[in-house]
Amino acid sequence: MDRQPDRLKIATTFGGGRLTAELVYAVLSDGSYRKHLETLRQRLAKAMHSSAVRLKSLGITPWIDPQAGMFLWCRLPDEMDATDVARAALGRGLVLAPGNAFSLSQTARSFMRFNVAQMQAPAVFDILRDVLAAQRGRDIA
Repeated sequence: MDRQPDRLKIATTFGGGRLTAELVYAVLSDGSYRKHLETLRQRLAKAMHSSAVRLKSLGITPWIDPQAGMFLWCRLPDEMDATDVARAALGRGLVLAPGNAFSLSQTARSFMRFNVAQMQAPAVFDILRDVLAAQRGRDIA
């Protein structure tokens, strides 16, 4: 009987499948994982709502109101170029996702995808407010 497959398994893993299987079984069967997921869903729903409200106050309007998830797609005010907004925000330490980064046809120029978990930091809205004001000033000049 050739024991080569067993030796290979031992040499390339940190444990047998049984330990992993028992761990996964315990996590999934005791209800704690389900409770954890429900807590996350509730936190994301609250973050989604508060982010949408605060973004609207800056003139950034949600394109759709998602039922769940962590991303909120929005249209920037005054047909602003999302890449310019993202670049200016990056200069202030805030990473944003311009719509065209996700668009094969490059038709999402004035759209931005916001991560609602990231939006809970108070400085995010201060930076956005400043960047939008600077973009409006640049467009007028």
